[in-house]
Amino acid sequence: MSAPGAAAARCATAGAVCLLVFTGGGVARADDNGIADDSAQAIAQASRKAMAEVTSMRMVGKVTDSAGTTKLDLRFDEQGDCVGTVTPPGGAGTAAVVKRGDDVWMKLDDALLRSQVPGPAADDAIALINGRYLHGTTASPLLSDFAQVCDLDFFKKEFSSKPPSEQLAKGPRTTVDGKPAITVTSRRGSATGTYQVSTEDEPYLLQVRGTDASGRKVDASFSDFDEPVSPKPPAPADSVDLSELR
Repeated sequence: MSAPGAAAARCATAGAVCLLVFTGGGVARADDNGIADDSAQAIAQASRKAMAEVTSMRMVGKVTDSAGTTKLDLRFDEQGDCVGTVTPPGGAGTAAVVKRGDDVWMKLDDALLRSQVPGPAADDAIALINGRYLHGTTASPLLSDFAQVCDLDFFKKEFSSKPPSEQLAKGPRTTVDGKPAITVTSRRGSATGTYQVSTEDEPYLLQVRGTDASGRKVDASFSDFDEPVSPKPPAPADSVDLSELR
């Protein structure tokens, strides 16, 4: 059985990282951190610094390529904890993910199992798993991909980088889920991106939309910065170890 949520999530998310990262005088409002008056380059740098220092966050997004659209809703922190859902291309079902340190639990709904296991074998797989989580570690071939997609440090390194040869331009003020933001657009070759950076409190990246050089489209938002992530592993009776399925 393939790793339905894991592989799709890692490939989609890691492939979109280049879009998630910046490649690259008025009177401030009462709730303004002042960056809206800065240059596009200064806004990008301030946001890179703020994102590099977060201890946790939530990412909700979708990545569309030739295989379809992968949807992600994940909360993760610098301790390696993660919780959320992944919906692979095709919309045939959803995988619930719980990660605490190196341990990973993944629950595939029946629809997703049927889309991954061919023919009558799907019924056998559903009966065997019986609604339980699959449990393993990040060293497991089936679950190892979550080591990156749920790794905040991986994203922080990307957020901190400053890709070369990018053209940045400042756009208008806007809001993202009710939060005030300033727009920065970027272009590097055929890759384009539109970023919304918070203009209150820390200049966090709130949203990114763009297309990379291969034509992959990304639409992601970020929130719940520095809020606790509390993964609750399922009870032993509600999970099955991957070693028992071999």
